[in-house]
Amino acid sequence: MKKKLLAAILAVLLCGNSFSVCAAPQGMAGSISLQSGAGAVPSNNKDAQNYHLYGNYNWNWAETVNSYLYENQSGGLTRVEYIDGQIVAEDYDNGFRLCASYAIPMELSQWGGFYAGDQYNFVIFGQSNPSESNETEVVRVVKYSKDWQRLGQASLYGANTVEPFASGSLRCAGYGDYLYIRTCHKMYKSQSDGRNHQANMTLVVRQSDMTVTDSYHIVMNSSVGYVSHSFNQFVLIDQNANLVTLDHGDAYPRSIVLMRNRNNKADGGKFSGSVDTSTLVAFPGGTGDNRTGASVGGFAETAGGYVTAFNYDGVGGGGVREIYIGYTDKSGLSSRVSKVTQSSGMYTPVLVSTGLDGGYLMWTDVNGLFYYTRYTDGGTIGAIGTADAALSDCQPICHNGEVIWYVTANSVPVFYRLDAAGVVSATMADAQ
Repeated sequence: MKKKLLAAILAVLLCGNSFSVCAAPQGMAGSISLQSGAGAVPSNNKDAQNYHLYGNYNWNWAETVNSYLYENQSGGLTRVEYIDGQIVAEDYDNGFRLCASYAIPMELSQWGGFYAGDQYNFVIFGQSNPSESNETEVVRVVKYSKDWQRLGQASLYGANTVEPFASGSLRCAGYGDYLYIRTCHKMYKSQSDGRNHQANMTLVVRQSDMTVTDSYHIVMNSSVGYVSHSFNQFVLIDQNANLVTLDHGDAYPRSIVLMRNRNNKADGGKFSGSVDTSTLVAFPGGTGDNRTGASVGGFAETAGGYVTAFNYDGVGGGGVREIYIGYTDKSGLSSRVSKVTQSSGMYTPVLVSTGLDGGYLMWTDVNGLFYYTRYTDGGTIGAIGTADAALSDCQPICHNGEVIWYVTANSVPVFYRLDAAGVVSATMADAQ
């Protein structure tokens, strides 16, 4: 044990003030506390909320989220980010001064995402399964204490998966003892055409004993929440403990579709079963054409419904995109959408709820200009403002009466604050 402790201390000292992050020494459980003097770790997450360009695949699907921010138990903020194959966690005080740093080891080869629960932190990993073996671990959910001590794991094997988190995202919602994970995967070869198709996938973990209580990964249809291809996935648990999801589909169905579980509440640890659906936008074009001309960026609850933010070119691919806000009434799940902008070239927007009465809609354009406006219950918006700011894949949060997020541009974090008066300000990490 003494040798392992000395190895850990040496690993920290060798990090110094360099860009690299120390990994846990082999055989050392949990993560290693780094020197606070090492400084914040640079990265590049600016505009990462936007769908990405892949050769001829023109901003068709999302990626897993790399950057996270949450309010920690000391009343400050914690940044968690997946950077170049390593996971960094940094604690900040309310002046955005770095207090402590951690390196969390990668346990499988692929990053899935992170979730800050009320009692625990969770990191989701994955790995490929090209042989289509039902014995291969394809998803691992690891539970940590709030001071990053490893406490346990839950694993999913086979699960009709050759590639977890493929061509989409991963988001989580917690309720009581249960963690709900909504993501996507590339599936085993189809018997009908021999191809590996992509779809959404859901996993439920009981936090107390890290048992998988439910998972859904087979080919089915939208009546039970299945979407294929599903290019972005959102999940929330509303005030009535309803499980509500949002998917960006290009085939079955070819739409932005909201689904609410009909039979299961969030306190039961089950997700499988029938759903009620509501279509926000039905895309023109052929079934399975990856080009939909849209990207989805936000999903939130209000007192009377669910609000969705997305951009769309109005033609299903090839046009210039504008910002839209959608509203789905809770009582009947009827949906309507409204165009927010009157100019083209808008990147994927972001929503941040400040309560059941509404929140903020934010976006940037191709010239880097930042826009923001209030939205209210019902999906109406206020005046649109601009500021010297940027967006990233860090979901903004409410903290001390302000909306806060961070952006990096081959730099340490710049923290943006939107106060109750609607004023945006910026502070670089470690600024005195």
